[in-house]
Amino acid sequence: MLVYLWSRRNPYVPMNFFGLLNFQAPFLPWVLMGFSSLLGNSIIVDLLGIAVGHIYFILEDVFPNQHGGIRILKTPSILKAIFDTSDEDPNNNPLPEEWPGGFAWLEDQRLEG
Repeated sequence: MLVYLWSRRNPYVPMNFFGLLNFQAPFLPWVLMGFSSLLGNSIIVDLLGIAVGHIYFILEDVFPNQHGGIRILKTPSILKAIFDTSDEDPNNNPLPEEWPGGFAWLEDQRLEG
């Protein structure tokens, strides 16, 4: 499912399978399914992942961008309440690379010469 979703969101990425097969990213799930079947594995799990990934892709990326489309899949509010941090939270310290102006590279360092 995740491979299918990534491949649909990155359609122009060139892929190479063992140096033998060149293709674009949307074909990756199908190539992996074919290789899995060559190894003698059942393709049911691969087909199920492709089907679920396709449904998620349509509901999350395609349908909401259509004229009059709405987002059907929404994050439950209980998960937002637990995991979302407010921008006004005083305990929410951004990483140094997210500070305005970037890193202070030579702060508190003196060159001796």
